[in-house]
Amino acid sequence: MFGKSAFVIALASAVAAPALYGCQASFHAGNEPVATPAPAPPPPPPPPPAETVAPAPAPAPAPAPAPVVVKGDSVQIPGQIEFDTGKSTFKAGGGSDAVVDSLKLFLDQNPKVTKLRIEGHTDNVGTPDSNVTLSGQRALTVKNAAIAKGVKKERLLAVGFGQNKPVGDNTTEEGRSKNRRTEFRIAELGGKKYLGLDPTGGGKVFE
Repeated sequence: MFGKSAFVIALASAVAAPALYGCQASFHAGNEPVATPAPAPPPPPPPPPAETVAPAPAPAPAPAPAPVVVKGDSVQIPGQIEFDTGKSTFKAGGGSDAVVDSLKLFLDQNPKVTKLRIEGHTDNVGTPDSNVTLSGQRALTVKNAAIAKGVKKERLLAVGFGQNKPVGDNTTEEGRSKNRRTEFRIAELGGKKYLGLDPTGGGKVFE
């Protein structure tokens, strides 16, 4: 009997041993550290709001030229031609260019005016001959400025009168200032002398 019992015990031990070992292996495997996945990176910060740039203001439209008034043969253009003292050059920063622009616009809008006389006048300071020359050269400066803007030279006549046609009192500064002037007059209309008058008006022509 003893021998049989010992065999049974030995057999049971042999059967139980693998199970024990398997349980031990499972125990150890269950206690091994499990790799933890790395946390996801935080989302990138939102981009800064786009900088709003205000659109540049539209440039102000150029003012419309002042209207030109015609009385008889006189073409009255608002503004004043200004020259350097004793010279025939335009005064810097003066309103001469605006007057020439208005002159061109008038001629563009009135093609029947085939010749316009540009008259130069002075005060009585200086000699009569030098004043005629100065006034004529100033009238020629206006003519050339208009030609440079596109007016045909055949439509313009530069004439100097010097001090011969004052409109103010030459004994006062105010009167002399009025006499230093540039006037515009219709010389030809439709290719014919205006009212049959001398296109030069009796002044000296400068070319």
